[in-house]
Amino acid sequence: MGSWELILILFLAFIFVGPQKLPEIARELGKGARWLKKNYTDFKVAITKEVDGVNTDTKEVDGVNTDTERWDKTKS
Repeated sequence: MGSWELILILFLAFIFVGPQKLPEIARELGKGARWLKKNYTDFKVAITKEVDGVNTDTKEVDGVNTDTERWDKTKS
């Protein structure tokens, strides 16, 4: 978004909301943006942990298959 668009949005907000309510609305928007960023980060960390756990489980299963194949070769 360019600077002229931002100026236009701020001007329209100033006209429709008024100078008394504008700081309060901006504060609430800031709180909402912080909440969204925090929850997005928490969600990203949780998903990364789950994916890493699945990768670890897959490696363990691969190791079991290799051990089983070695056992089958020694058995015959």
